[in-house]
Amino acid sequence: MSASRSSGLPRGIRFAALVSLVLAALTGWSALSEATQLEHFYESRERQLEVDYPTWMGDKALMETVVRTHFSALEPMREPRLVLMGVLSIACAFVFVAAARMLRPDGLPREGMRKMLGRAALVVAVLRTIDGAQLAVVARRMGIAMAEGLRHLPAYQDDVGTQVASSVPSVAVFASVLGTAIIAGTFALLGQYFRSDSVRDAVLARDPEPEED
Repeated sequence: MSASRSSGLPRGIRFAALVSLVLAALTGWSALSEATQLEHFYESRERQLEVDYPTWMGDKALMETVVRTHFSALEPMREPRLVLMGVLSIACAFVFVAAARMLRPDGLPREGMRKMLGRAALVVAVLRTIDGAQLAVVARRMGIAMAEGLRHLPAYQDDVGTQVASSVPSVAVFASVLGTAIIAGTFALLGQYFRSDSVRDAVLARDPEPEED
């Protein structure tokens, strides 16, 4: 085996693999947690309603209304979303394993892992975009419920308070869309990066040569 083939990957590829590893772990864990919550939907709702929210989060009745709105918005999409979260967590697992093997191949060729990482990252980007579209609907409904609740609080009776309350639905949707754009966009960029010719050539140059019979 030549020295160039036994050497490590370039720093840029290692960094991209590390980002893939961390992002896949966080996204996959989040999807798996929500899938568990959706599977035990009504029990999860009751637990959330029984939580003692700190005073800085606002009026207790308002928080209960927001929680009920959250679960009410999720209920019609519960089953398809449960499937989506399950598939998303599996796709993230593929990204995680491929990225880990890119970083520590343990003697295995990295080229196969590069291909799997590129494809799986693009799949995650698509699934996370669908997830984000659903979350935007939920965020809007929660924002409307919060805005209605804020309008009845003394601190929001003046003009400034009214404007703040009115902006809550738009801010909630914007935050949801922004989060989706960042996460799904990063996965899409990683997928395209690992499918690029430059990364393929760098990986092939450092993979072990096939043993001759």
